[in-house]
Amino acid sequence: MLDYEVIAKRLKAARKEMNYSQQEVANFIGKKRSQISYYETGARKINLSLLNQFSNLYGKSIEYFIGEREEEDKLEIAHRSTDIAQDDLEKIKWAKNFVNNLCELRNMLGVK
Repeated sequence: MLDYEVIAKRLKAARKEMNYSQQEVANFIGKKRSQISYYETGARKINLSLLNQFSNLYGKSIEYFIGEREEEDKLEIAHRSTDIAQDDLEKIKWAKNFVNNLCELRNMLGVK
């Protein structure tokens, strides 16, 4: 069973790590800002499709959000650095999403 409190806390933490406002996230996801707030407080349950959108936006795995895995890697640390240009952050985010997708694909295919 999903722990929506864990999901809510991690959604908010991931947004803050990326220095996004709730409005920016809402615009990207295609939701209202108030809905983002509801997800971040646990007032609304989130479906897998929407969680996948958050996962892609924040460059974190779904397993991280549902509490099955802790993530702290070099790419996440780079996101928190204050002296990285926005263009470089976008490249880091793209690379992180690529690596996460590759890892998930390998897991699905049973490749080690």
